[in-house]
Amino acid sequence: MALADLRVSMAGYRVRVARSAAQLLDELKKDPQLDVLLLDVMLPDGNGFDMLAKFRRHPNFALLPIVLLTAKDQVADIKKGLTLGADGYVTKPYSKSILIDAVSKVLKQPVPK
Repeated sequence: MALADLRVSMAGYRVRVARSAAQLLDELKKDPQLDVLLLDVMLPDGNGFDMLAKFRRHPNFALLPIVLLTAKDQVADIKKGLTLGADGYVTKPYSKSILIDAVSKVLKQPVPK
């Protein structure tokens, strides 16, 4: 996810990084304020689809825009992510412009120049 972090920060967005499901949960306990979550489907210690479902059931994160990032580009995987409540789905490899477009779309903001 390091490349995604760099690409999003280069577009002018502030980025906080969590490299695992456990680290993400710890970060959210410290500071739950997020504008958007870029969530990798394949985490070293968890499943992004499961994390997405948990976020959608949690009252503090039910409306948080979530974009899934993954190498899983099968139609069934994309449908699963969107059915679980993802606001966007970006498959790897992706360009900076595709990632920034996805973030801007879920934030309903113009793409930063």
